[in-house]
Amino acid sequence: MLVVCKHSPNSEESKVCRIIENEGFDVVYAWKDTFSENEIQDVDLVVAIGGDGTALSASHYLTDKPILAVNSSPETSEGFLTTIHHDKIFDKLEELKDKFETEKLERIKISVNGKAIPLLALNEVFIANEKAFLISKYRIKFDSSEESQKSSGLIFSTGTGSTAWFKSAGGEPFSSQDKFIKMVVREPYEGRITNINTKSLTIGEGDFVEVIPETNSVLAIDSIREIKLKKGDVVRIEISEFPLLRIK
Repeated sequence: MLVVCKHSPNSEESKVCRIIENEGFDVVYAWKDTFSENEIQDVDLVVAIGGDGTALSASHYLTDKPILAVNSSPETSEGFLTTIHHDKIFDKLEELKDKFETEKLERIKISVNGKAIPLLALNEVFIANEKAFLISKYRIKFDSSEESQKSSGLIFSTGTGSTAWFKSAGGEPFSSQDKFIKMVVREPYEGRITNINTKSLTIGEGDFVEVIPETNSVLAIDSIREIKLKKGDVVRIEISEFPLLRIK
């Protein structure tokens, strides 16, 4: 079992992570801010103990391994992604020794210049100018259409993320099990000679969208990890073939 904790091992908050030692599992630990894909090798189960940010961080590299998301501070954390509170963890661990059920949460796959990024987004992908106060300029391709746009950025959302930033930007929430992702143009700019036809999209299985920045930009994955984009980079967005297996 790999346990991903919110805080470093010498912090007071990390003590809650140690409660599952000696519970019949071979346990190794990782820390949210330094978590990498190398740490998921040779583990059968991932437990994230913290808030939604910890669960998101722990999920990014997972493909076929299930995750149990534990809320370590239900008094201060909304816990939209966590399935249990920390005071119930002993009972849940006993259940895991026998059997458990998972639910599939659809995710987003990203490629840049034809190379797949080894991070899967559970909530959303955001693409915008690297300086938030400057307008984002880009070309967007979907099916046979292509359009140049100006806006404050693009949000690509799963159903899991659709009740958060996507909804605030004008999107309509949908189910985390729906096998599609949706895009919304954030604050589209239209003027005397500029018109935007594509302000939203639904990207189903087998479909993809390409975004080509015309300025140096940033791509943010679940508002946690970011990738720098150069002018002319080709970003491909599509639904992942690996939904997250979240333990109920």
